[in-house]
Amino acid sequence: MVRWAGVAGLLWLAMMGVAQAEDAQAADVAALQARAAERGLADSARWRTLLHYEPDWLGQGLHSTVASDSFFLAPTGRTDPAAELDATLEALASGRWIEGRDKSADCVFIARRKFLVDALGLAPHTLGGAQCDAYRRWRAALSPDRISLIFPTAFPNSPSSMFGHTLLRIDSSRAARGTELLSYAVNFAAAAGDDAKGLGFAWKGLTGGYPGIFGLFPYYEKVKQYAWIEHRDVWAYPLDLNGAETERLVDHLWEMDGVRFDYYFLTKNCSYQLLSLLEVARPELRLTEKYSWYAIPADTIRTLADVPGLMETPLFRPSLETTLRWQADQLDADQRSLARELAADEVAFDAPRLTRLAPAERAAVLEVAHDYLYYRLQSEPESAPADQAHANAILLERSRIARPSPFTAVPTPETPPDQGHRTLRLAASTIYEADNLSLGLRLRPAYHDLLDDPGGYTDGAEINFLDLGLRVDPDDGELRVDDLQLLNIVSLSPRNDLFKPISFQIDTGLRRRPSSNVFDDVDNNLGYYLQGGPGLAWGDSDLLGYVFGLGSLDANSALSPGYALGAGASTGVLVYPLPDVQLKAEAGMLEYVAGDDGYYRWAKLQQQFNLSDGLGLRSEIGWENTAVDAGVRAVIGLQAYF
Repeated sequence: MVRWAGVAGLLWLAMMGVAQAEDAQAADVAALQARAAERGLADSARWRTLLHYEPDWLGQGLHSTVASDSFFLAPTGRTDPAAELDATLEALASGRWIEGRDKSADCVFIARRKFLVDALGLAPHTLGGAQCDAYRRWRAALSPDRISLIFPTAFPNSPSSMFGHTLLRIDSSRAARGTELLSYAVNFAAAAGDDAKGLGFAWKGLTGGYPGIFGLFPYYEKVKQYAWIEHRDVWAYPLDLNGAETERLVDHLWEMDGVRFDYYFLTKNCSYQLLSLLEVARPELRLTEKYSWYAIPADTIRTLADVPGLMETPLFRPSLETTLRWQADQLDADQRSLARELAADEVAFDAPRLTRLAPAERAAVLEVAHDYLYYRLQSEPESAPADQAHANAILLERSRIARPSPFTAVPTPETPPDQGHRTLRLAASTIYEADNLSLGLRLRPAYHDLLDDPGGYTDGAEINFLDLGLRVDPDDGELRVDDLQLLNIVSLSPRNDLFKPISFQIDTGLRRRPSSNVFDDVDNNLGYYLQGGPGLAWGDSDLLGYVFGLGSLDANSALSPGYALGAGASTGVLVYPLPDVQLKAEAGMLEYVAGDDGYYRWAKLQQQFNLSDGLGLRSEIGWENTAVDAGVRAVIGLQAYF
């Protein structure tokens, strides 16, 4: 009995020791929570950026943009920074296991832990972190030294990339100069699946139908995707972040593994979320608060450029298509034709057309032939293995000519994207038509049209989004909606001996013109329209000629039987004759062949003179011929960019 009493006593003492240890731990956590509250850590910018908090729309509280429940350690953590901070302290101190990450809290929430240790003045491993071997291996593999912002330019053929894209590049401290392709890229994108495309993809992207996630990829994979497959030029902006800021950003990336956001194409998109990452690195930047309604990649780059000393001189990487076009322009027409035939394996390497060329010319033709075939291989993944073998054969033939490449490097564009015009445009103009003068006002949130200053934008690409036109009626002085361009896209892709792209345009929204002019005895009602079609373009960045086939649908309550279908064509020329001057001449016709009867024919000359970086003078004079009347229409006004 005495022995059993001794054992019971030891057990009781052990239990008491555990209870006392738990009580001490609870007391320590409570003390830390009290100290954190006293210092206002939950209200600090650094804590709020780590949890991605932003103000509610009505300004009454906060919410996090993170959609994953596992990211929050408190039940109310999504909307309560203080509760989340207290729960984080408790989870770190107790070694709470995080389901889904297969790690304890101290090894998952690295950036949170380091912030709390630093802000509370604790020893390095007071809140854990000593056993996080997986994190240390991951970080050693990255070996982060510098961060760069990467901007692949606009790609109008893809709904998700029509405004461009942004991502970050993490350069390793072990990398030698000129080895950027071996770095890692931080990308935020919709997890839409490989089969997501077309209108369904665009609709889900606009309405938050996809989750958005951060991903870490070898940088060469992203360059291959953007510069070699999608044929988009890429700009790299080194960021002047110090060591501590870089460490915070990288630690937070570890925390974001598998974390979902609600992805919105126009608002919570790649550019917005990368700004939120840079706020983690330097919370006082307060970048995301400027983008409550929409975030256009080019605008976010200019926001970063406005921060003194943050962005360094950008580096330009031309796409495969840009490089190939530049090289092909240095050949004459016969040499370009020969290069195309060599790529198609229609001419032998010992053919006189090739062998009689001087060595430098032969080398140039072979290089263009190889690069052109490689371009096709990247654009057409289903190409036969024989095509790859032929590309290797061309490369081998080129290696037999002991001459350096005869081509000069692709020049860097004079205006980088951060120096282009702002995308929000406000215009006021005087309009003359039908022997009346009226005042016109336009507000366009985004993005760029062919008469805006082209510097920093994709040549031949026009995208207008939610472009609202207002008119003061000359008869009664009332302000009315004249039209609303929901979306207008024009892509002019010039054709030459090697490239045969199809240009296109699409324009949809609400309008009064030309309906009220085109159809006899029709009220001037606002109605829906959809217009566009395929086309061809020729020329270069200074002079582009084009022709389009057009189809048109007008749905309007004033029409009989409520709609009209038209078909026709347009042709024009876009020219930049002098710096700060853009000209566009166009003529076209539409014949309405179903629904209400009518026709519309036009010819017009438009110009813009850039008065300053944020101001332009635009004018238009044209002739219109309709079933109702014919006459001159003239417009002159100012365009201001914000």
